[in-house]
Amino acid sequence: MTLERELVDSVGAAHVEALDALNWRVAPGSAAEVAEVIRRARGYKAAVHPIGTGGRPTRIADDRARVHIVTRRLDQVLQLDETSLLVHAQAGLTGFDLERILGPRNLSIGDYPPGVLTSSLGGIIAVRTPGKSSARHGFFEDAVVGVSAVLADGRSVHTRIAPRRSTGPDLARALCGSEGTIGFITSAVLRIHVRPESRLVAAYVLPSVDAAVSAVYLALREEAAPSGLRIYDALEAGLHYPGLVLPAGHALLCAGTAGPTDLATCDRDLITSAVIAEGGATTDPALAELWWRRLHAGEPTPGPQPTLQVMATPSKLRAVYHAVLTEVAKLGGAARAHISRFDADGAVMFATIERGGAAADEETVAAAERAAQGAGGWPLGARAHKLDPYLRALREVLDPDRIMNPGALA
Repeated sequence: MTLERELVDSVGAAHVEALDALNWRVAPGSAAEVAEVIRRARGYKAAVHPIGTGGRPTRIADDRARVHIVTRRLDQVLQLDETSLLVHAQAGLTGFDLERILGPRNLSIGDYPPGVLTSSLGGIIAVRTPGKSSARHGFFEDAVVGVSAVLADGRSVHTRIAPRRSTGPDLARALCGSEGTIGFITSAVLRIHVRPESRLVAAYVLPSVDAAVSAVYLALREEAAPSGLRIYDALEAGLHYPGLVLPAGHALLCAGTAGPTDLATCDRDLITSAVIAEGGATTDPALAELWWRRLHAGEPTPGPQPTLQVMATPSKLRAVYHAVLTEVAKLGGAARAHISRFDADGAVMFATIERGGAAADEETVAAAERAAQGAGGWPLGARAHKLDPYLRALREVLDPDRIMNPGALA
């Protein structure tokens, strides 16, 4: 019997697509079918690659058979507990799909960046990247209460949903961010929230980007929990808001707060107080309303996509911003930036770099990235490698044939 025949036996011919002689795309309809596919793939030492909402799988040029498991049919809410505010959902459901299900019940996943919610829940959980967080609700993986996954030998595991007072390791954390190398996530139990009673926005002008960053973290230290924050430098603000002219070096800060009306107002007042303490002042709230519509209502944002995306801790954020602008200027270019995705660990700077009125060349962008790293920043999506020996040891025990997404987290 061939591997293709076994895959067809597992999920049905309608859900198996031969991409070429060594690659198949398979769409299981249940966790049991995922387990069966992985078990049969292992019998042929075929690699198993999870595919969420990312489209066609990447072909890898070698002679190993590969099974690309698509999660699109794993798209059901298995249980919704409106008292405990927990939802058990399959991995192929996107964040937006889940929001549409929760919305009529006055519930929500939370205030996470819309770009994150376009991904499948399995992808959001399995790929640990910065930006999947909010100042209001924390990191997305903190909302994960339990995970179900299939291991390389076809066994299913279910991390125990128990109070934090219970003992033992939290195995869900090993699966979060593992990119399918430890187990194939089939479903997750997530903590959800009641939709906010009120949403408020406000805009501020500050004397510098440094002052704006200081104001944000002063407000966060005062335990403000905004639903969104974004800082624009003067050049970026001028592009995003035609007609707005800020003095050179100044910054625009847009903020959103949410929750019960009194709490949303309190959070907005904490941000306003922090802005005033840093020498800033309120400005036209229509600027913040436009920012919020662009972020959440699909209104188009002007200008090209950012050239460079760099994450930095709160203490390094200012230095990273200035290092990029200084390095680009030395090379005869110009840079503008906005900073967003704030959380307790820091934020992400999105810089647009140009030379001579056109997009900057690769050498200039690379120099800017090196300058950012020299100032303590990390390219968005970069990974620390200090724990790689432990990851390799865990994979050796769970997956000695290295069939689970080989090449990821190598």
